[in-house]
Amino acid sequence: MVIATTKAAHSTADAPRGAPDSIAALLPSWRRSLAARRISPRTIATYTTSVEQLAAYLEAHGMPARVAGIRREHVESFVADLLTTKAPATAHNRYRGCQAFFAWCAEEGEVKTSPMERMKPPRLQDAPPPVLRERDLRAILAAAEKDRTFNGYRDAAILRLFVDTGIRRGELLGIDTPDVDLDEGLVKVSGKTGPRVVPIGATTVRALDRYTRARAKRADAADPALWLGRKGRLLETGLALVIRTRAAAAGLEGVHPHLFRHAYAHSMLAAGMQETDLMEVAGWKSREMVARYARSTRAERAIKAARALSPGDRMDEGSKR
Repeated sequence: MVIATTKAAHSTADAPRGAPDSIAALLPSWRRSLAARRISPRTIATYTTSVEQLAAYLEAHGMPARVAGIRREHVESFVADLLTTKAPATAHNRYRGCQAFFAWCAEEGEVKTSPMERMKPPRLQDAPPPVLRERDLRAILAAAEKDRTFNGYRDAAILRLFVDTGIRRGELLGIDTPDVDLDEGLVKVSGKTGPRVVPIGATTVRALDRYTRARAKRADAADPALWLGRKGRLLETGLALVIRTRAAAAGLEGVHPHLFRHAYAHSMLAAGMQETDLMEVAGWKSREMVARYARSTRAERAIKAARALSPGDRMDEGSKR
């Protein structure tokens, strides 16, 4: 789908790619604004890619280059084109990135109003997220725990913390050594909803204790970051490699950090945790997110609950008394 721009639009909106009010020229300022708001580097990269792709699309189709000349139909054309070749989730992510950019442009006075002000995002398929099963989690943990090196201790502690808390990858990577209280079994994390404290079990305390003892022997032990890689704080690429390597050793593919969050939500709900309590410890503001994570295994939990409350079994028990 290609929207033809009018002559009037061209006369006021066309500009070289490097013009001061073009997307390309404004991107660095926007990225700095996102960083100042403590948006995660991964989200900034995703948002930047989205807006860069929009700029490339507009340029390729002779559409306005100046942000003030970009209209709703231009962005809709871009999204519609994405939907012809990409998954709805990808188009949705690109939409969100562009939406954030134009909202910033409006705040900064680069445009009077965002061209996406009344736009609606692409509808996502209602597919529940995949869930790592207990056997998968055991296999991944075993792959790390048999490695009696510094990396093995670190990776086992990371995996245990993911399993025990369901924290986000950015929250895990942002933990500093003072944030961990092994005696109380508590870890302080900072995420989308602000700082919070998450409890950890005895096996995770043991894994973290083993790692911190190994960490204390490193030359860079004074670094405040809890998780150390080859050169200081472990970064997202390093964490991705940790998960991918340990999962591959367990014979699993396609495992990424966020799957542990799904598994945590299912495990806690299956154990009887109330949704409001899960929202608190997992750092969710909306029940909608809890519902999304719970949907994958809702039927499984319902069957388990129904079996436990079987009317026939209860009648038999009553007749025996």
